[in-house]
Amino acid sequence: MCFNISIVSSIATIEQQFNAEFHADFNFMPQEHISAFTNPQIPVITSEDTEVIQSLHWGLIPHWVKDQDQADTIRRGTYNARSETVREKPSFRSSIEKNKCLVIANGFYEWQTTSSGKVCHYITRPGDNLFAFAGIWSGWIHTTTGKLMKSVSILTQSANKMMAEIHNIKKRQPVILHEEHQKDWMDSGLKFGHILEDSFAIELSSKIVKSPLKRS
Repeated sequence: MCFNISIVSSIATIEQQFNAEFHADFNFMPQEHISAFTNPQIPVITSEDTEVIQSLHWGLIPHWVKDQDQADTIRRGTYNARSETVREKPSFRSSIEKNKCLVIANGFYEWQTTSSGKVCHYITRPGDNLFAFAGIWSGWIHTTTGKLMKSVSILTQSANKMMAEIHNIKKRQPVILHEEHQKDWMDSGLKFGHILEDSFAIELSSKIVKSPLKRS
């Protein structure tokens, strides 16, 4: 799964690599650790506007949610979306066809279960280069304020050999897009199997680090 990420590049570096500009209202600050469980807002490029980097809430809230209580409950289960079932799940099926996005990051954290406890690994692309997770997004009109709230989920898939050794219980990994597939992902509709296959084989590197959590 993918619940803990890192975004440490500068605004200028991110804008240059993704050929997009941060939205004027997005007060972006690089962070070594962002946990989904803190309900953060993270930098995302949506299929709706590929030239703007927007701030989206992590934890997808479907458009049909009735109120804030239901929104809070659902989002705790939508930080990730399994690629195998994303077309069928009620929370995701209206987003997967037309509402795709790129979730920007430098790396993510995962924990390996060992006989002596859990060991934290920081996983990146070689050279610690920026990359994009495959994501889906949704717009929900807050029933009290009437404001549009955009939210996002990161897709996951079965772990490749390296990630299966690290994430050795659930054996999952986030879908990291090859740079040449970023536009393809946005326009892929329901035909994205080839993108997932290439993501499965993407080169990653890892190093053991001190856990950014109080508990791992």
